[in-house]
Amino acid sequence: MNRCFPIFALFTVLLIVLPAMPTHATPIVIDAGEQFHFADSLMQRGEFDRAILEFERFIHFFPRDVRVPQAYCLMGVSHMKAGRYEKARKVFSKVLETHKADIYAQKALFLIGESYYEQGIPKESEYYFDSLIRRFPQSTLRYAALYRLGWAKMQENQWRAATRIFEGIEKSSPYYNSARNLAEASLQGETLPQKSPKLAGAMGAILPGLGHAYVGRYKDGGVALILNGLFVWATMEAFHNDNNALGVMLGFLELGWYSGSIYSAVNSAHKYNRKVRKDFLSRLKDQLDLKLLITPEGHAGLTISFRF
Repeated sequence: MNRCFPIFALFTVLLIVLPAMPTHATPIVIDAGEQFHFADSLMQRGEFDRAILEFERFIHFFPRDVRVPQAYCLMGVSHMKAGRYEKARKVFSKVLETHKADIYAQKALFLIGESYYEQGIPKESEYYFDSLIRRFPQSTLRYAALYRLGWAKMQENQWRAATRIFEGIEKSSPYYNSARNLAEASLQGETLPQKSPKLAGAMGAILPGLGHAYVGRYKDGGVALILNGLFVWATMEAFHNDNNALGVMLGFLELGWYSGSIYSAVNSAHKYNRKVRKDFLSRLKDQLDLKLLITPEGHAGLTISFRF
């Protein structure tokens, strides 16, 4: 009996332990369609950093999937919506390098232009929209590029040029009705109240603070007048008391304040004009839906599996 006990105990332990031990690793299956949809859904929820990681995962596991260039475009848009415009342009440029003449080259050109437009650099955006129109005259994105080009012209105060562009959008375009309205509204931009930066600077040169008052910034104008007045008074007092070294130093400081107040008046006029233009444009409806331009078409999903 004593000799059988160790064998019995070992057998009992094996019965307890063996069922708890895994016989093999559980495979994890990644479906291309589900992975792409998951990344896209993160992007739609505004979780741009997570979306980028999931698109990168999709590209890594499915490098031959037809949606890879689409994934790159959406990664770039995610960077753009997160305010990382330079990173977005690097992604779009990569697409442009690998797709010279197909729809993805057209999308990349458009999106680079859009990145500059959203960044507030309309002049640079015009180059890419115009490039798309010239290189791909039959592109399905042609009218979207024209539409955005018109908006860029309005951002630059080129109201008549914008009207001509909007009028060039044909009835077959989904932007036609909006373009008609914008063609009329753009001409109203010429009647917006504007302040002359040159006049503001000249008035500030005649009397510090007067240029600020011209653009409605009375508090800043008052500060400029008082500070410049104090410096002039202090400079004159220094010379009057034969303290020439102090007078020269205060004179140089006053020259700096005087020049600065002129520059500030000019800059205030520019800011006033930008605000008036921005307020006007904010009342106009932008029909461009970026997501519709880059929405992926349906493709059959592919799967891979691997073990941990």
